[in-house]
Amino acid sequence: MKITSGEFKYRNIEVPKGIRPTTEKVREAVFSMIREWIPGACVCDLFAGSGAMGLEALSRGADKCWFSELSRQNYRVLLGNIENCRAGDRSVVINSDYRSAIARITDRLDVVILDPPYDQTGYYEDALSLLQERELLDEGSVVVAEHLYDNPLSETYENLVRIKEKKYGSIGVDVYIFEQSY
Repeated sequence: MKITSGEFKYRNIEVPKGIRPTTEKVREAVFSMIREWIPGACVCDLFAGSGAMGLEALSRGADKCWFSELSRQNYRVLLGNIENCRAGDRSVVINSDYRSAIARITDRLDVVILDPPYDQTGYYEDALSLLQERELLDEGSVVVAEHLYDNPLSETYENLVRIKEKKYGSIGVDVYIFEQSY
């Protein structure tokens, strides 16, 4: 797998065994949808796996990315991918569950990428609630949630309002915007 665009274009990304990486087609589509939010952004890649989504954001001009990955094996692969892209100076990598990672984030986030294991849908509501509870989102921040299309997500999660919903085969991608006045 490779980074598709920007500073790290064509850099190889190792994919840990047993995870389902976001395909290049879906990554291209996601970054096409959120391109205006990326330059200079502070990004969070929860459930990072290989880190492809966060590294794609850094490659396209994000200033910083917080990566969270629970699996020790995946964490080691993630560190190698960040090193391969020479993105260590713009990356914070947390080897813990998403709840602990959210508690440790010290920046306001412009973009959050949420791609948890598809077989457990409770992650979405919990993570989106925690991000708001910890006041990590600003007016206009976006959250990209990747999920099985057959397991649709809600139109709203507190102050997060869905603005886009796309289908790529069996994958659904929803984009939410944070509106404090909602």
